[in-house]
Amino acid sequence: MIQILPLARIIHEDVVLEDDFNSKFEGWELIEDEEEQSFIKDSHYWMENKSNRRWMFYHKKLPISVNENFIIKAEIEVLISNKGYGQYGLVWGFNKEHNELSKFVVSADKQEYTIAKFQKDHEYQSHRFSGTFEKYGFEFNKQFFSIVKLEDYYYFFLNQHDRPVYVTHTSQMLMEGNRFGFYVEPGIMIRCDRITIKRIVTDKNFKGNPWMPIGDDEMPLGSEILRG
Repeated sequence: MIQILPLARIIHEDVVLEDDFNSKFEGWELIEDEEEQSFIKDSHYWMENKSNRRWMFYHKKLPISVNENFIIKAEIEVLISNKGYGQYGLVWGFNKEHNELSKFVVSADKQEYTIAKFQKDHEYQSHRFSGTFEKYGFEFNKQFFSIVKLEDYYYFFLNQHDRPVYVTHTSQMLMEGNRFGFYVEPGIMIRCDRITIKRIVTDKNFKGNPWMPIGDDEMPLGSEILRG
């Protein structure tokens, strides 16, 4: 049997942001023009990219520092996908100039995902991984996302109670700033009813163990079981 050894001991978690979009005054962008719109209505944040070629994002400040551990969690609903292709999801780790960003997105028309650190005009990508996933337990037009930054690694989840679809070292996706938000490609309209951010505090004296006995749940005792 293969056992995953513990990577960190989590000693505290704080919910630093939990927005259910009941207020228009929480700092989210509200836009209405020919190429895009974003608004808050019926306890949802609605975003639509009406342009032909430009990706859009809707963002605010992450309420923790770039060096802290965190979880960003949201469920996003696709309402319109006019082109039959394109991606939507989350972006993070950028500043207001947003020359470089990181994204965790899925395709609007099939069960494929992409995780990438990219230049805003797509002149280059310093890190990129794509794959397929199986979605279950959700309505077909809703997608769960969770990004976990824990010590030296990122963990990316697309189902709440499943293993991550991808794991990478934080050096591959360094945070250029502390902004985060939603990513939408042309022809797509999405909405979100809640986004949650937790700060994770770990025991800095924890060094892991070369071997650890197994508990009743058949997992290493003392390990932190990562779930989205």
